[in-house]
Amino acid sequence: MKIRNPFKDYLCRFKDDATKTEKTVWTLVLIYFGYALGHVLVYYIF
Repeated sequence: MKIRNPFKDYLCRFKDDATKTEKTVWTLVLIYFGYALGHVLVYYIF
């Protein structure tokens, strides 16, 4: 299975041919990454 980037440009808009599964998986990955980054920043600031 080839992992491809379903995003169109630097604003992270999806390509027209991205499947619903790709959009869901990448959205969950980005949400998790944002949560982890926020958790780390809060830990080091406070």
